[in-house]
Amino acid sequence: MINNNEVLNFENNLINSSLILSSPHSGSFYPEEFKSLLNIELSELYQNEDSLVDNLINGSLKSNNLILKAIWSRSVIDVNRAKNDFNYNDFDPPIDSIDSRPTKYSRSGIGVIPLRSGYNDKIYKKKLSGDQAKDWLNSAWNSFHSTLANLLEKTHSQFGYYVLFDFHSMPSENASIRNNVDIILGDCHGKSSEQKIVQFIENELLNSGLKVRRNSPYSGGFITENYGRPKENKHAIQIEINRSIYLNEKTREKNSNFENCKLILSKMINNFEKNKKNCLT
Repeated sequence: MINNNEVLNFENNLINSSLILSSPHSGSFYPEEFKSLLNIELSELYQNEDSLVDNLINGSLKSNNLILKAIWSRSVIDVNRAKNDFNYNDFDPPIDSIDSRPTKYSRSGIGVIPLRSGYNDKIYKKKLSGDQAKDWLNSAWNSFHSTLANLLEKTHSQFGYYVLFDFHSMPSENASIRNNVDIILGDCHGKSSEQKIVQFIENELLNSGLKVRRNSPYSGGFITENYGRPKENKHAIQIEINRSIYLNEKTREKNSNFENCKLILSKMINNFEKNKKNCLT
């Protein structure tokens, strides 16, 4: 079974910058076993993917920033959830050797092993086997987070700190998002990052003509919460991009503004590189 980690710009195994980028929801791999268990059309799950985000953030990056991208679809394993964010009784037989600690996400069917689609349809024909679920967790969740944790710890050791920009995309259909906001910055309501970093990102994006909001309705998922510890010089910010500004949401193909959006993000990243020391003092 394939791993859930691809590191871009990792030439000669060198970490060139204290700023690491991630795209945990742009994966599109679905195991054959998963497809055979589906209650819905596979195409319905494409709408859950953060399509092309890995491409969008890999522009002209002057510091050749490392990018960790997921390979697996979030509809199989969602790496932006804790590994134990599932309901014990949702699997038959249950998942053994991992103590479940369900949150509001798994109670709504969108935990680490999603049971419902973005349209709230049941994903599986019947209860998923706990053994199958555990195999997927051990392959997809473990490989992504072991890679991310290793990269961040090496970065922290090398530079004395790290900054993680965790990129996602959000559907524009939400009434609170449509035409109202292009980017949502999530810092767990001030808990996952030095505030000067968030303010710098916000200013850069506003100056590029984008509409920016903080923490509503997305304040940060497991990745931001788990890896953002500003008191230890470990900073994580979730950056949600309105899909309509770069993507045709029906076809999942680039729209006419894709290259412009890519340029704006590259400029923000490059300008942060020039100013990051000022953001950390």
